[in-house]
Amino acid sequence: MKHFKAIAAMSLNRVIGADGKIPWHLPEDFKWFKKMTMGNIVVMGRKTFQGMGHPLPNRKNLVLTKHPQRLIKSMPEIFGQYHEWRGGKYLKRPYQFHFSKLGEIQETEIFIFNSLDRLEPEEFPNDIFICGGAQIYERALPRCSDLYLTVIKREVEGDTFFPPFEKKFEMVEQIHENMDYKILHYRRQSLLKDES
Repeated sequence: MKHFKAIAAMSLNRVIGADGKIPWHLPEDFKWFKKMTMGNIVVMGRKTFQGMGHPLPNRKNLVLTKHPQRLIKSMPEIFGQYHEWRGGKYLKRPYQFHFSKLGEIQETEIFIFNSLDRLEPEEFPNDIFICGGAQIYERALPRCSDLYLTVIKREVEGDTFFPPFEKKFEMVEQIHENMDYKILHYRRQSLLKDES
């Protein structure tokens, strides 16, 4: 059975955002995020998408919102460049809108949908990475097999926090560590039991 994966970065005091932005600048961690998600599917909430200001290139961007028309109208500079589709291979029940940029070799697509519950990982050939914000993580973590977590080695002021996950996930490897942060790979405990 296929599951979601989550990818996130948090400070020692669990902050993941401040005023809709990431409250640190670590280019190496951005490169890691890009490497993990490139060619795959990224799922995010409306605020995270608006905070970025553009879709992540060469990925399928799935944006979760209860008000898709409001989102589309709030970002004409983005959605005006895209061709809107109603239908298509991955456009079963959950998606209300699908935007695709025509003529690009590497395809960047935006799907807008209103319920994480109706999204099935089996419908996609690639990995699906949950990448924020806090409410989306909270809802999606119970359906994630893996969590790739960058821990920033300092306390940071912010208004958005990563939800508790420690009781359900176990660290299986430390992928990287330097002075500023470390990248940890967690796996859902119930799946570790199945594997052993």
